[in-house]
Amino acid sequence: MLSILIPIYNEDITALVKDLSYQCNRQNIDHEIICFDDKSRQLYKDKNEVLRSAFKVNYVELSENLGRAKIRNWLAKSASFDHLLFLDGDSKLINKSFIKNYVAHLPSNKIIVGGRIYKPKQPKNVKKILHWKYGSLRESLTAQKRQKAGFIHFHSNNFIIPAEIFNKHKFDPEINGYGYEDLVFAQELETAGFEIMHIDNPTRHNKIENVEDFLSKTTEGIANLHQLYTAGRLKTTRLIQAYERLKKYKLLGFTTKHLAKKYPSYEENLRSSEPSIRKFNLWKLYQFIQLMKD
Repeated sequence: MLSILIPIYNEDITALVKDLSYQCNRQNIDHEIICFDDKSRQLYKDKNEVLRSAFKVNYVELSENLGRAKIRNWLAKSASFDHLLFLDGDSKLINKSFIKNYVAHLPSNKIIVGGRIYKPKQPKNVKKILHWKYGSLRESLTAQKRQKAGFIHFHSNNFIIPAEIFNKHKFDPEINGYGYEDLVFAQELETAGFEIMHIDNPTRHNKIENVEDFLSKTTEGIANLHQLYTAGRLKTTRLIQAYERLKKYKLLGFTTKHLAKKYPSYEENLRSSEPSIRKFNLWKLYQFIQLMKD
């Protein structure tokens, strides 16, 4: 019935696998849990080693780092059942009915997205506030809100897809680095006529990045977005919409000059104890505009 697929990169997933196994057994469903380690540090390999002997768990350590798209494709290739549940290794189950909630929608020819949430309390570590705040405000959305924007609110951290559909519409292995491979995947599914259905069945995102790592990954993601947009691979995101509006109303020049002056103060704010998501969005917009000028 269900293949649960977990890519691992520098994460201890033993608690996640234990919770998933318990819930699947409680529902008495045929299942397997496949975990591929994408060349994590030895510390995490040692922690996850116990999974080798776990019942209905297939734990494999890869000899090279495949990246976010390729490893998901490889996981799916190893799956045996008709429906694939993709979960990120930094996920935590917060609902004892997580599997039950998904099973209630199966079998299905839809792509079912459960969502993600963050811890309700702001981190004490100032360096982690930006990621937590952004995730809490922009990613922790109800199914009703996510459904309004179709594929734009798709995240690959927690979703089910029929294996038959995934075998025809995989993640693009040519998208390297960090960011937007999930939106390209979801856009292709929507274009092909498949329905993306959002439900309220979130996992908690447990890996909050410090501000330097978060900004670095965001910059990498913007570079990916630029390449995908200019190649015609991705038709819209909030950032693309903002850029296209400025271009349409001939405001790019004025906006670029304004953002260039403000950019240093934006960076200072994002590293503070009270980062502004509005300034974060403007910080991203300036980077995207600069890439579009090249």
